[in-house]
Amino acid sequence: MEETTQPQSLLKHALRWALITGGVSMVLTMLLYSIDYTVMIQLKVLFISLAIYFSITVYAGIDYRKSIGGFLGYGKAWQHGFIVLAVSGFVATLFSLVLYNIIDPELPEKLVDASIENTRAIMEKFGTPEDAMDDALEKARENTAKQFTVSGSLLSYITIAIFSAIMALISALIVRKSQPEMI
Repeated sequence: MEETTQPQSLLKHALRWALITGGVSMVLTMLLYSIDYTVMIQLKVLFISLAIYFSITVYAGIDYRKSIGGFLGYGKAWQHGFIVLAVSGFVATLFSLVLYNIIDPELPEKLVDASIENTRAIMEKFGTPEDAMDDALEKARENTAKQFTVSGSLLSYITIAIFSAIMALISALIVRKSQPEMI
């Protein structure tokens, strides 16, 4: 008797890769936290992380395309990419809440302080007057501190979801492959 394998559903495949990507995010976060928590707030780390997540999303989309016969339309490629990015972003958000509230409740304050010091250094390079700098830094401290609260994390997730939709649009351009038309 011949065994036939059913192609994996888009949702199931995307969720599996979302969990993998979420796991990668948690490992990267813990690695950065263990080495030097101040690098967690650096912009270059954000860009490197985004490149990693985007690469995984493209790889996962191509893997799904291959698993269903080698062809995948743009809309389905976008759905797959969005699920991978949005769900992994949710996993990362939950992990951040655990990190900030259970593993190291002092970390948010340390990150705020490091962020303010970075901002101060940039403002000094641009010659910002001291009184204007103090006002701006106080506002920045308040806004940055809010990011580490539960409500701030949930608001950040909304931004992640929007950015995930945009990244999925781009990844779908790479992943899609139309079936050739027969004449």
